[in-house]
Amino acid sequence: MTADVVMVEDHALLADSVSLALQVEGLDVVRAPLTSVEAVVEAVQAAAPCLVMLDLDLGEIGDGIALIPPFVALGCDVLVVTGDRNRARLGQALSAGAIGYVTKDQPFDVLVGTAQRACAGERVIDDNDRQDLLAELRRVRAELDRRRAPFEALTPREQDVLDHIADGKSVETIAAEFYVSTATVRTQVRGILTKLDVTSQIAAVAKARRAGWLSKSHR
Repeated sequence: MTADVVMVEDHALLADSVSLALQVEGLDVVRAPLTSVEAVVEAVQAAAPCLVMLDLDLGEIGDGIALIPPFVALGCDVLVVTGDRNRARLGQALSAGAIGYVTKDQPFDVLVGTAQRACAGERVIDDNDRQDLLAELRRVRAELDRRRAPFEALTPREQDVLDHIADGKSVETIAAEFYVSTATVRTQVRGILTKLDVTSQIAAVAKARRAGWLSKSHR
C-alpha cells in the first residue's frame, strides 16, 4: 500500500493527531510498525512515500538517526520530528541525510505545515541554521576525539584491563582470567594510569566515562 507520508513515531497521540491533520489536507498517511528496525524499513519500502516523518527516540527500536540513510536510499525525504533540542544531534541527523527538523514543542500547525511543505518539495530549514547545526556537530566530534585520544594510546591488553577495572574486578581476578601473574596486571595498570595521566584506577574509569570511551559493552 503506497502513501504520501510514513510516520515513524512512538508517541501514539501525536502520531494520530498529525496523521489526521495531514489526511484532512489530502495526504495519505500510514504509520510504520515499531516492532523492529527491519519492520520499519520494510513498511517504508512498501509505502514508497515522498516523506518520512521520523522521531529520533524510538524506544526499543533505538536511535532514529540510524534509520535515515536507509530511508534516503529508498528515495524518501526525511523530516525529523523530535523533542530533542541538542544541536549536535540535530546536526547529526542532517549529516545523515535528513532534509530538516521540527521540534515537538512548536505549535501543532507549524509541525503540520512543515510536513506539507516537505511533501511539496519546499525547503524546510534555513541555510544558516543548517550550517550552524553542522558546525556544532563538527565541534562536538572534535572535542570527543580530543578526549578519546589518550585511550587510543592504550595497548589492546591495557584496554581489556581497563574494561575489567570498570567492572569492579580486582588485579587478582583480572590476572586469573588472563592467566598471567598479578605483577603483569599491575604493570599494565601502571601503564594505563601513566598514559591517562591519572593517579588511581577510579580516576581512570571516571575519565574513560567522561570521554565516552570504554570498549566492548562499556562503550
